[in-house]
Amino acid sequence: MEPNLDKMLLAFLLALYRLEPALTDDELYALDELGDTLGDWSPEEELTLITNIDEIASANPVLNQLYQEALTKLAPLELEELYQRLPSPNRVDELLGLAFTGRGYRPQGKPNQRTCELVNLSRLVMTRDRPDKSVKKIEDLAEYWELPQAPIF
Repeated sequence: MEPNLDKMLLAFLLALYRLEPALTDDELYALDELGDTLGDWSPEEELTLITNIDEIASANPVLNQLYQEALTKLAPLELEELYQRLPSPNRVDELLGLAFTGRGYRPQGKPNQRTCELVNLSRLVMTRDRPDKSVKKIEDLAEYWELPQAPIF
């Protein structure tokens, strides 16, 4: 399976959503750096971002287990199915208590509106003081955990 930034970002957010132990200061710093990178990334940097996400997840065994579980749940979904449960940008702003924020990523070339939404959602969460607590305010993410487990052949 080819890595897909949208699925990996969403899986990472889902893992944070379910994560119980608080993140360490180093992990919070790494998430803030990743969020900053998402603010002005270009499609050429996609593999680097995927590597960064994997490194952050693998550094925390509990987070990594949740991340892998979320990746498994999202794997069978087509991209349109992936986006159906995402909250609107206005809803995210409301849930996170944001008055106005720049949307960071502006696609170069042919834009993919959905990628913008996931990148911006991830950026908004990861650059918060406590992303592990902020993501729990986005209750729409719980719907992804209710998806049936994909069969393994």
